[in-house]
Amino acid sequence: MLDDKTTDKKMERLENITPKKAREQQKELAQKVVLSGKPENIKVIAGVDVAYHPRPQTGFCAVSLFNYPDMTHIKTYTELDIIGYPYIPGLLGYREGDLILATLQKVEEDADVYLFDGNGIAHPRRLGIASHMGLLIDRPTIGVGKSRLLGEYKEPGSKRGSISEWRDEGEVIGTVLRTQDDTHPIFVSPGHKIGIKEASGIVLQCTTAYRIPEPIRKADQEAEKYKNKGDI
Repeated sequence: MLDDKTTDKKMERLENITPKKAREQQKELAQKVVLSGKPENIKVIAGVDVAYHPRPQTGFCAVSLFNYPDMTHIKTYTELDIIGYPYIPGLLGYREGDLILATLQKVEEDADVYLFDGNGIAHPRRLGIASHMGLLIDRPTIGVGKSRLLGEYKEPGSKRGSISEWRDEGEVIGTVLRTQDDTHPIFVSPGHKIGIKEASGIVLQCTTAYRIPEPIRKADQEAEKYKNKGDI
């Protein structure tokens, strides 16, 4: 549940910000990201994902809430909208941000941590979608990527829970995390109000029988249902 204070922060629709201004804004916002700690008593975690339908270019956002740490599903909220912002690498928050914020406004429960299908500070200007949205909603956020956007890393061990540092230009930007034995790792980067080590621990706790953490996996499934319904 987001309060009125959060709504007031979004003065201008993100889709109205030009790419040039967006890149400048990202550099400024990145300075405000907090990369330490975590909520003391996590009870609810939300997973956020967006899927697209090509006719017209419509986005479908799903926010799936789970109890933590037992990972029982609470509820999923959805919203859809025309996506007017073009796909530009590094500017995902401006393409999907308005839709995500509109969906989060519908959520009735209080989530303690939000997991995003994307990156946090693992971004050329250190403001991936998880960091961007974290600043706008003023909540702890984590980015969970299925593949590497940038940087270098050493392959973690083959067992569940194995991790290695993920670096870019000498800076640690996250961890490469093995969530199941002998599976491809995922790429975890803190978004806002959470530390690098803490982010990996939470994400690992959110994975059960699959490679992807349950809140994001469920959000992805629900968003794909809308995407596959056919013409709008």
